[in-house]
Amino acid sequence: MDVTQPQQKRRNRPIRQVALTGSLMFGACALTMGIASVQAAETAQRSALIRFEIPAQSLDSAVLAYAEQAGVQVFFDSRKLAGLRSEGLKGQFSAEEGLGKLLRGTPVRYQFTGNDRVGLERLSDSGEALELSNTHIESNQDAGWVYQAPRSVSVITREQIDKRPPRHAADMLEQTAGVYTAVNQRDQGLSVNIRGVQDYGRVNMNIDGMRQNFNVNGHQQRNGVMFVDPEFISSIEIEKGTQAGMGGAGVLGGIASFNTVQANEFLGPDKEFGGRLRAGHGIGELGNGTNFNGSGLFAFGNEKGDLLLGMSERHFGDYRAGTQNADNLGTEIRLKSSHRDAWKGWLNDEVGDTGSVTRSNLVKLGVNLPHDQRVQLNYIATDTDSKEAWTYMDPVESAFYYKRTGKSDVTAQNASVDYSYSPDNNLVDLKAKLYYVSTREDRWTAPSESSLSSGNFVPGYDDSYRTDTWGLQLQNTSRFYLSDADKLSFNYGTELFQDSFKPDTERQAARNESALPYVEGMTPKGKRAMASLFGDLKYEHGDWLELDAGLRYDRYRLSGDTGVTAWMYPKGVTEPNLTRVATHMVFDDEREEGRFSPTFGVAVKPGVDWLQLYTRWGRGWRPPSVTEVFMSGRPHGGGAEMVYPNPFLKAEESHNWELGFNIFKESLLREGDRFGAKIAYFDTRIDNFSFLDTNADLPGASALGISMGRSAYQNNLEQTRFRGLEYSLDYDAGGYYAQASYTHMIGKNDFCSNQVYMGGAQRLVNVGTELRPVKVGNRVIMLPVRVSRAEDAPDLDQKVSCGHVMGNATYMPADRGALTVGMRFFDRTLDVGARVRYSEGNGENLNSHGYNFMDQALWPQYTVYDLYASYWMTPQLNLALSLENATDEAYFVAMGDSNNLSLARGRTLSGMLEYKF
Repeated sequence: MDVTQPQQKRRNRPIRQVALTGSLMFGACALTMGIASVQAAETAQRSALIRFEIPAQSLDSAVLAYAEQAGVQVFFDSRKLAGLRSEGLKGQFSAEEGLGKLLRGTPVRYQFTGNDRVGLERLSDSGEALELSNTHIESNQDAGWVYQAPRSVSVITREQIDKRPPRHAADMLEQTAGVYTAVNQRDQGLSVNIRGVQDYGRVNMNIDGMRQNFNVNGHQQRNGVMFVDPEFISSIEIEKGTQAGMGGAGVLGGIASFNTVQANEFLGPDKEFGGRLRAGHGIGELGNGTNFNGSGLFAFGNEKGDLLLGMSERHFGDYRAGTQNADNLGTEIRLKSSHRDAWKGWLNDEVGDTGSVTRSNLVKLGVNLPHDQRVQLNYIATDTDSKEAWTYMDPVESAFYYKRTGKSDVTAQNASVDYSYSPDNNLVDLKAKLYYVSTREDRWTAPSESSLSSGNFVPGYDDSYRTDTWGLQLQNTSRFYLSDADKLSFNYGTELFQDSFKPDTERQAARNESALPYVEGMTPKGKRAMASLFGDLKYEHGDWLELDAGLRYDRYRLSGDTGVTAWMYPKGVTEPNLTRVATHMVFDDEREEGRFSPTFGVAVKPGVDWLQLYTRWGRGWRPPSVTEVFMSGRPHGGGAEMVYPNPFLKAEESHNWELGFNIFKESLLREGDRFGAKIAYFDTRIDNFSFLDTNADLPGASALGISMGRSAYQNNLEQTRFRGLEYSLDYDAGGYYAQASYTHMIGKNDFCSNQVYMGGAQRLVNVGTELRPVKVGNRVIMLPVRVSRAEDAPDLDQKVSCGHVMGNATYMPADRGALTVGMRFFDRTLDVGARVRYSEGNGENLNSHGYNFMDQALWPQYTVYDLYASYWMTPQLNLALSLENATDEAYFVAMGDSNNLSLARGRTLSGMLEYKF
């Protein structure tokens, strides 16, 4: 059963979460007691006049357009509407009258079951309703609207996700143009990269609109991760570039919205109970560490309200990586060139300590209030554990073994209350949200490898990292019909959120650790608050011209404290043997700043309705995060490495520009087929880009550039640029289909910064001689002694160094693409297909691996093949099989966390049984 959702409402859909632990009891009471009848309001809404502009087209597409313009949900089975056409609908009609005219001359009847719900049934020749085939959800979240949107946006549907059951949340994004993920195969944390931009809020990663701003510093590949259970995902929407509307505060790369299931996906006309049960497992030896994965979702509701309950559990064990074409991995990974037998053993053995368990729960309670109002409460919790390990050579250098270096348990909780008010008034479409997100990692770290006698030994310890985010969102959309051909809409509102970082540790300082930075850990305490006002005005003339202009004002406040010890010569002192002394620099910083950011776009259809040309331009602004400003400490618990704070870090400013075109054509090669294409060139330029400089000098330095491993965040003195081309193609003829995507990145970046990053360089100056008493034998005599004085060295402060960078921005993401082809049989109940995933790779250091610089380019080229099949044995029961990496390719996921040295999975066969009711 297909559910259409109004397109405008879907784009700004209120995110309905629950904030109260006792919501189950409240929901049961609310559903039992009921809400006052709103029949009068429903009748008034259905009789109100609505302006429709729906051209002649296939009936299922016409129904989607009707749902958008009428603002109602339409439940129907698209397969039963195949081959039917509508003559279209133009003019002002009530919702019910308009639907009747749209369906005129077709064997389809309708029935309204609420103020915003209507069900469709196709009739047989005898006038009886045809029996529905297998039930599924189809809405404007599917691909059709993407290829008609004049901007760079992508949608991953539930159907696409199920064709490759995700072991890691990052698997859901791998086929999306312009999107990368820095995958660590050992944990379930997800970090989204859009067009090369990532980390510290540059990409707004959210679950149902709730920002996921958790951050614990790692290997610099993932500075900001989220935890989301793929079992609860209904769709994923990726908006690329700076954004004028909700969610765009502090964003440079785009918005990644993970939309979870809603109760109405399982309910319908005269259906007050429904749900879904799923159970999956790896099959035999090819299961490859894929253990039980499953979930249960239960929905209850009617026109007065609904309740959705869900639980999920996912188990993974150690897995084997692929072994074919392993020479692509180069000669230096795991000492292949010098210890070939040990390398072969490492390649063919299981990847150690990669097992994990994830458990999630979901509760959503929605109440439909009189006068077209709705309130929904949501609560989503995910708990996942994982381990950290490294490979070591055995004493006889014949084999590698895995040694655990740490383990962690992460709990992520999301709660919100949502309110929407959508009366029959073109000026009011109001949505509000109040949310709270708390993510905590409890971690154990193994003792350091330093000896007890070295003075650098740190015993094993426990620590925790917690990020709490409070958020408030409020927006309204007003629509103005200036004439039959001219429409104006204005979306405006405000967004506020605050992140609080609360680390805690039991770490004991090593004997040699006496200087600042403090030893509490690298992820510091602090708060950052962001407030934003925005407005986005869109003008449409007929169906061929669209203009939009937006303006947002962002303001932030950052607070925290940190410190560092610099060794400096005392000023104003003249001595024969002048020495540096410890100077403790403590920063108790609080700053506040704001900036306006405009956006503009134009789209035209040059004489044909299937082609749309568009261009967009916008500016973005991201102030520095708590971690970038206040981070300090030793990254590995000992040794000479150190990370220094930078209280003078500037905000980043971006200039985004893109040029693209859309193609959306129905009945291209045969009646009823659909073809969509989206191709765009993008160019993102960022001033003051913040990066981790791995060779920074503190105040007091006089010999520069000898501090490799002493790091601090700095603003790039060069402009940082990410540009490229994206291709997305989609063809569906019912019985067969194909989808393709490709991302081509262009150019590379240089990273340069001041060597003495806070200034304060010094040099010793010889100021002559002075007569000083000197003991010679038993006598003390006065002799001339050379004396020195420390002076400021502004010339050294201006010294610039380049290339000392560590992080995901070090290299441009490698080109990547995917192609999926499939066929459907037996009235589309059997779906079989194949997929190829390709990456050009970046293997600059595969055969020259060294540590003259920190980051290594270790992503070899790969081509991976997957097979899948899905069979709806009955309208409710589905069996799905997936064979991933069928040729057992040895590879790293493009842009993955190669420092972890965990190859992607080898050949893996799994099955999933799904029952809908």
